Amino acid sequence: MVIKSIAILAILLLSSLAAEAQDDIRIEMHIAPDTISIEDQAFLAITVTGSGSLPDPELPNLSMFEVSSQGTSTNISIVNGKMESTYAYNYMLFPKRQGTFVIKPASVVYKRKRYETKEVTLTVLDSGVGTPRTLEKAAKTSDGETRDIFLLAELNKKKVYVNEQVTLTIKFCYAVSLLSQPDYTPPQTTDFWSDAIEPQRSYYQNINGRRYNVIEINTALFPTRSGELNIGSAMVSVNVKARSRRRRDPFSMFDDFFDHGQTKKVRTKPLKIDVLPLPAENKPADYSGTVGEFFITSSIDKLKTEVNQPVTVTYKIRGTGNIKTVAEPEIEDLVDFRVYRAASSEKVSIIDGVVGGTKIFEETYIPKRAGQLAIPAVSLNYFNPRTGQYKTVSTKPINIDVAQAALSNYANIPVPRVAGRVIDDKAKDIRYIKIESGNLSLKQPLLITTPLYLILNGVPVLLFVLVWIGQKRKEKLSSDIGYARSRLARKLARKRLTAARKLANSGQTAKFYAEIRFALFAYIADKLNVSPHGLTGDKLLEIMKNSDIEEEIIGKTASLLRQADFAQYSSSNSATEDVRQSLKSAEEILIKLEGSKIA
Repeated sequence: MVIKSIAILAILLLSSLAAEAQDDIRIEMHIAPDTISIEDQAFLAITVTGSGSLPDPELPNLSMFEVSSQGTSTNISIVNGKMESTYAYNYMLFPKRQGTFVIKPASVVYKRKRYETKEVTLTVLDSGVGTPRTLEKAAKTSDGETRDIFLLAELNKKKVYVNEQVTLTIKFCYAVSLLSQPDYTPPQTTDFWSDAIEPQRSYYQNINGRRYNVIEINTALFPTRSGELNIGSAMVSVNVKARSRRRRDPFSMFDDFFDHGQTKKVRTKPLKIDVLPLPAENKPADYSGTVGEFFITSSIDKLKTEVNQPVTVTYKIRGTGNIKTVAEPEIEDLVDFRVYRAASSEKVSIIDGVVGGTKIFEETYIPKRAGQLAIPAVSLNYFNPRTGQYKTVSTKPINIDVAQAALSNYANIPVPRVAGRVIDDKAKDIRYIKIESGNLSLKQPLLITTPLYLILNGVPVLLFVLVWIGQKRKEKLSSDIGYARSRLARKLARKRLTAARKLANSGQTAKFYAEIRFALFAYIADKLNVSPHGLTGDKLLEIMKNSDIEEEIIGKTASLLRQADFAQYSSSNSATEDVRQSLKSAEEILIKLEGSKIA
């Protein structure tokens, strides 16, 4: 019986390892641009991601192109203690003829299993035909001359829903030699969440008959509110090679000595996008703002336990969309279990320019009674912008076998008692009667008044009371998530401010302000027992107004949030004094919030 159980356990373990192995490696292939002229080149990138040592990919048939390797880059990251490596293989494709070419999937063999990419398509047109009109227009001045350098911004959509991805593409095009690295200032995107789409792409493109180098930067934006939203201007400052214009003379051979650098700044035009509110029709009552396409799964660490012995259920939410704003699953109050959050983590992934990822939550369930108990299903509501409809996905209920707990490990604490003494009569006789009694006094104090008696009786009682209070508090922290979050809100906020101070000291201004901003959002969210990702700056200020917070503190908060938004998208570092003052303001705001009743 034991051997059979071990065999079953081994099979289950190997199955789980095999399932995990499927997530250990992935391979992707991208091409940019996907339409070029016969004189242009396309950039092909193949990335292999996984843990451990990874093999090189097998390239598809590229005989219709001349192929030039652009080298390999490596990126190593550690997520939840697990190391992950990404190898990028870059190639330039020079077309040999016109036509539409389907590039078959690249593949890699890992642990005797073959993984493949999706196929990609490249269209090669006649000379100059493949250039988009927007590029042709941007490359010309008002006088019809071609520009040496220019910057173009484009959106892949003109209309989106709140929290739906729109991709911003910035193209820096130059046809002259650069004498310095371009200094890029991204546009201000105050009303958006943003995620950089890597890698940055470089390629050549013929525009209006002139050959340009193109550097392409893509950013995923997620609008946080509805209405007509603005995207500011991006800017590039760079030192380019320029030549003095001289009259034709015998000394023209010396013109090279008069070459000089010239600093040029180019900007994009501001963009507007129409953001639609999420429809009110058929919106679930417990909808929390998740937009995209997701599914949810659950797993448990063990199916048998005892009363008061915990089991851990892991919930995984995967899909495409802004994974950072996916709310934690709501766990209802259960009669048979005490429930509390054990841990949570998230991982953002970008596939073919679409942002998605995985969010993991671990919930600990402590059974209150013995028997066959069921951990109920957990649901996730989201809005699918592709279909324009709300959808609900759920896990399956989990049945567990709970046995009666063994004897408590707590030792019974004895309460000492004083034993009475029985005085036996040893003899009876006529005794001498003393006439003067003298002073009546006890030769020794009463036992109940001695320090030893008080200690022996009082300390166990005191310990019992303290243990009882501690146990009740622990039970409340375990069973009441809202109470636990509220109690820990200040402590966690202090930790985040400490982390922000370290970021400030190391000169990481943008990360400093991001940490400050999240500290405020997370504090309010913990006090109200809601997800911090569902809060916006306007909502936070509204909560503060409804909580009778002083106007001065509300003003400081609004100013601090504006500073944080600006710092997140600005390439320049704030002055040391500004950072120090921002940290001081954040501490004052949290002190005032702690003394107020958040509603």
